[in-house]
Amino acid sequence: KEKTPSFTVNEERQVFKCFGCGIGGDVFKFVQEYDKVDFIGAIQILADRVGIEVVDDHKRAEKTGGKEVLLKLHADAAAYYHQNLLKGKDGEACRRYLNERDLPEEMIKDFQVGYASDDWEGLYSRAKKKGYSNEDLKKAGLVTEKKKCYDRFRNRLMFPICDSIGRVIGFSGRVIDKGEKSAKYVNSPETLIFHKGNVLFAFDKARKAIVEKRQVVVVEGQIDAIRCHQAGLNNVVASQGTALTEQHARLIKRYADEVILVFDADNAGVKAALSTSELFISHELIVRVAILPQKEDPDTLIRKSGK
Repeated sequence: KEKTPSFTVNEERQVFKCFGCGIGGDVFKFVQEYDKVDFIGAIQILADRVGIEVVDDHKRAEKTGGKEVLLKLHADAAAYYHQNLLKGKDGEACRRYLNERDLPEEMIKDFQVGYASDDWEGLYSRAKKKGYSNEDLKKAGLVTEKKKCYDRFRNRLMFPICDSIGRVIGFSGRVIDKGEKSAKYVNSPETLIFHKGNVLFAFDKARKAIVEKRQVVVVEGQIDAIRCHQAGLNNVVASQGTALTEQHARLIKRYADEVILVFDADNAGVKAALSTSELFISHELIVRVAILPQKEDPDTLIRKSGK
């Protein structure tokens, strides 16, 4: 942000130094500071970038049917759903829905939004061809089994849920058919890599802005969060419609001093905001509640009135 250059890299010594803020170190230190992650997170980011597998004693024990397999499976599933939305013939209704919601393609691509087709074995068949076992798919929560395996997510708009360094660990699927009688949202079940009480939607994209501002804005829905990021409000995360937990509070406390809650203006939203405020205050966070106009959410408000 400075007007005169003060950052330098010494290629021979493989170190950097910022004479503006005084911070210096190696590539791991740089990633820690720039991406706002811990040392292990920096190792994983760099390893993923250059295609090096990070294996320690703990991961070696998990290797077979463990976290590494589930992470690879989720990455493949997210790519499958995303391509199905962008190019699949059966994704036309979903594309039309997103067009009606005025969600631009660049944001759809940035958040890797996808579509699970109305097919009982769409993902399952593809995953089997790629060599994944039934056990892998069940452990990942991507299929369920009643006499035989079939896809958990069908005919739904798919939002990948990522960990703090951007790896897909689960999904939230939203119905697009207004006549559908099933639940509006279906989320991944608890797995070896996904614990809904520990993750917030878009946290991986918001982390840097949260640290810079020492403030996080929490909204309720994925599209609300995506709309905020589109408008340049980059410190926004979503609770995904679930109650916020002690783990969420501890996660936020690592990066921010203040939380702004933006929940629905109805009685349920106000009640949730009050109980959540108490939780965050108990973790010594400053809490504010933004009450929106009746029948508005962040998505509709930004579309009508702007940032």
